[in-house]
Amino acid sequence: MFRYSILLILFITIPIVAIGQSGGIIKGTIYNNEKTVAGANVIITQLQKGTPSNNDGTFKINNIIPGTYTIVVSAVGYKKYSQEITIQEEKTINLDIQLKAKTEQLDEVVVTGTMRETFVKDSPVKVAVIKPQRLQQGKTSSNIMDLIDNVSGLSTQLNCGVCGTNAIRINGVEGPNTAVLIDGMPIMGALASVYGLNGISPSIIDQVEVIKGPQSTLYGTQALGGVVNIITKNPKNTPTFSVDAYTKSTKESNINLAASPQAGQLSGFISGNAVRMENYFDNNGDSFNDVAKRSRISLFGKGILKGKNGEQRLNFATKYYNENRTGGVKAFSDDLRGSNQVYGESIYTERAELLTDYRPAGLNQQLRISGALTYHSQDSFYGPEHYDAEQGIIYGQVTWDQSLKDHFTLLTGLTARYQTYDDNTPATSNGTDKRFIPGVFTQGQFTYDGLMLLGGLRLDHHDEHGFVTAPRLSVKYSTSNNTTFRISGGTGFRVVNVFTEDHAALTGSREVVFAENLDPEQSRSITGSIKHILPFSGNPLTLGLDGFFTRFSNKIIPDYDQDPNLIVYENLNGHSVTQGFSIEADQNFTAMPISYNMSFTLMDVFTKENGQKQSLTYAPDFTGSWGLTYWQRSWDLKASYTGNLVGPKRMPDNYVQNFGRDRWSPTYATHDFKVTKEFTNVNSKNGLGIETYISVENIFNYTQGSPLVDANNPFGAEFDTIYTWGPVIGRTFSIGARLNIR
Repeated sequence: MFRYSILLILFITIPIVAIGQSGGIIKGTIYNNEKTVAGANVIITQLQKGTPSNNDGTFKINNIIPGTYTIVVSAVGYKKYSQEITIQEEKTINLDIQLKAKTEQLDEVVVTGTMRETFVKDSPVKVAVIKPQRLQQGKTSSNIMDLIDNVSGLSTQLNCGVCGTNAIRINGVEGPNTAVLIDGMPIMGALASVYGLNGISPSIIDQVEVIKGPQSTLYGTQALGGVVNIITKNPKNTPTFSVDAYTKSTKESNINLAASPQAGQLSGFISGNAVRMENYFDNNGDSFNDVAKRSRISLFGKGILKGKNGEQRLNFATKYYNENRTGGVKAFSDDLRGSNQVYGESIYTERAELLTDYRPAGLNQQLRISGALTYHSQDSFYGPEHYDAEQGIIYGQVTWDQSLKDHFTLLTGLTARYQTYDDNTPATSNGTDKRFIPGVFTQGQFTYDGLMLLGGLRLDHHDEHGFVTAPRLSVKYSTSNNTTFRISGGTGFRVVNVFTEDHAALTGSREVVFAENLDPEQSRSITGSIKHILPFSGNPLTLGLDGFFTRFSNKIIPDYDQDPNLIVYENLNGHSVTQGFSIEADQNFTAMPISYNMSFTLMDVFTKENGQKQSLTYAPDFTGSWGLTYWQRSWDLKASYTGNLVGPKRMPDNYVQNFGRDRWSPTYATHDFKVTKEFTNVNSKNGLGIETYISVENIFNYTQGSPLVDANNPFGAEFDTIYTWGPVIGRTFSIGARLNIR
């Protein structure tokens, strides 16, 4: 029924393009001095409607409902241009727009690297910024975890071949070492890192900011491997109402509704997302569903209250997520949860979040008071094994940003984090785990003549471990507007939660054993980068080279090989290292409507214990990604092709010895293709924008085969769900439509 509702929406909305009367028109020519600029993006922000300029620099946007709007023009190699315009019925506005040249396309505003708003090019810490359009360049999904592979150095690791859980890896580092923030708040705790990320829809994302390497100085524990900060949408840049719906050949259906109400100085954004996939299919022949069934509802609301001068005073957001996920053999259903006769895995997840940020009037935005409250509940069965857990987090932060002299600024802050965690495993056999972690940090930034120095120190107190320090130092130097060097060093610290370390702690039939009291993991890291712009006569090519090295101590690595019936957890009597480099290229041609991006990361991820070096399981030797986009302007059509390359991974030895599986996975690549067609029209009351899209994912139908071990005996001691290294879903087709109303 859900799927048919979506199809009904598609067939109702698409014919709307034929309804209406002519509105106003904007046309013009874009110049740089006396030279025209081709391929510039011209957008009416309130309508999310626009067009690229033609080869002669001209553009035209038809059928615009009368009103006052902001038009924004952007192009690679040029500074962004904006202008307020007023549209009248059946009137044409002619514009001659002059763009000023710049040598970098790094004018996005970011906050993650220094906890203050700055441009990407000015940040002493390298921050990668990914827009939702880039995430969904070649794919269609309501889940950010399905799209993150498009980001250089980031990959997802499937941790369970039955229930479909996954985690983000940054440069090969395991998922729990990545701190995931929502609007700068570190509220994705240990339990949520397993399932919580799957509830974040791209429809609420304004941009994703990624930093590779430890960031514990600003964000505390869990930031050993890096930070992924998800910035939610600003209401002023969203349509009044929008609908986005799609359906897939796997019989997954999705619908997203959003609205942006305004009331005086208060603006809001409300979004609701529903996903349903209840189809059983077994293409790899292991008698288990290839994809977990799931029904998910995710609600999001955000409000911004401005002061009398238009400055932001209060920002608050709330999110609710509820999911029922089921995987297993065909006969399994919810009423068989916990069965020891019919194998299945059933996960009920419920999560709620509340975030707020307040900037008192009269202090020039220097004082910020932020807070977050989260609740996460997990009720799961993995075969007959029951996992029931709850986690709560209260987080508060106060920061003061002060300019002391022309070249020096100081940021100081106080944080307090109180978290509770309780489950029915040996991890909390002594009662609910309660932790209160107060902290203080300070950060100084000095800037002079192309040189920028950033130093910081954090001091946290943990009841079990005492005071923990996390220093860092970053240096940025620009030899010219075209070339920038960055180098950063710092430390990280994390208290572990075993369930999030390895999902196999509860899946399968192994017994979990703690060989000792687990000490917290710590890391020391250094990263460096070079970014250079080659102008190429108005077709600038951005090149980047990054190097990274992180050394982990007290590393917690589960041992699958001591005993096939056990998973033994203990601190590594040695150390673990992640090192390597990555290269990136990004170019947008102005003479023809084509842009491309590509990246390649080479990694050496290993442990060294008692003089023996061994590659870390599931860490690929290399990864790569690429994308190519072509615009057919006369048809308002965009075609995108993306791909991912994954190198070999070492698999657990037990599977090799007992089941004849390969010790190393093969190198493979996946390919995706997406076509988007835009329609625009307007009726007498509403401005409408409609686009439809079709995508083909995993074009060449490449899959790894069954990710299960001993699938014929799921209640036996040898059964396991984590022989996972590649795609388990083959070629998938998607069709959808998006409707925006002013």
